[in-house]
Amino acid sequence: MSPSMRVFAVSLSLLAAACGAGEEVLESSELRTQESRLSITVEDQVVARLKSSTGAQYSYGEYLPPGYLTSTTNYPVIIHLNGMSEFGTSTTEAALLGVVTRHGAMKKIYNTSAGKTWFGQHQVMVFTPQAPTNWVPAELNTFLDFIIANYRVDTSRIYLTGLSYGGYGSWTYAYAYGSRLAALAPMATNIGAPGPTITQLRNVPVWAVHSYNDGSSFSAETSWMTGLTKNYGVTQPVSVPTPSATLTYLFSAPAKAWTSQAGVVATGDSIARLTVIPGTAHDCWTQIYDNYDFWSWLVAQQRSTTP
Repeated sequence: MSPSMRVFAVSLSLLAAACGAGEEVLESSELRTQESRLSITVEDQVVARLKSSTGAQYSYGEYLPPGYLTSTTNYPVIIHLNGMSEFGTSTTEAALLGVVTRHGAMKKIYNTSAGKTWFGQHQVMVFTPQAPTNWVPAELNTFLDFIIANYRVDTSRIYLTGLSYGGYGSWTYAYAYGSRLAALAPMATNIGAPGPTITQLRNVPVWAVHSYNDGSSFSAETSWMTGLTKNYGVTQPVSVPTPSATLTYLFSAPAKAWTSQAGVVATGDSIARLTVIPGTAHDCWTQIYDNYDFWSWLVAQQRSTTP
């Protein structure tokens, strides 16, 4: 068995264990047991928090919007999963800060005034955890429980995004616990789906992104998307010819069909969308994360209670 297949097999066994338990909604008394010695005194800047100082499942980066410390409001949450290059165990806050600000919303907030202004104005909390070696669904769920226990979270507006191995981590989390999410946005997913219908994602909007010739992993992204569309009776992968320009494929649940539009399309109410970028670059995520239309789409989503 090849190394990649061994990783896939181990990940599937972990995923199966997580799925077997199903989604667990913790009672308030259970959540209180996860409260930590965390002291929240900073807003509107990125803070690096080591696992040893919080008791959380992971070390993580934190951004709280302006006004958090003096309000009683519950806030939407973006959780960002980085790729394999960011796996590890940072031993200092400075080292952790360098890891959690490499990509995504945290990069925008930390490195650009426009990013800090946008996320501040939209009153979004952002958390970027650091996994030691892998993203395990049950561990991610424990981390989410920690965030809910220790921060004021609008639980109808929890968003999960990730890149490369973090894209895979996003999908596997959603396979087990996706009904907790308001939206999912995996990018450059590097390992394919286990195959069954992702029932936890029924009625959860998904936006996936991939470069068409990024090795052989484009089929990984479309296989996960098929697990999603099976909820609506569509079992065939979306057909994507070689693109000459960026295209976004939109899936309509009522019509049970895919259509395509030119460019990065953030409008409309499609339950699933797949943006395909021409070329071989594994990094398909930077241009999407740099596009505030994507973030506007993400934070506009709200968890549905429709069965």
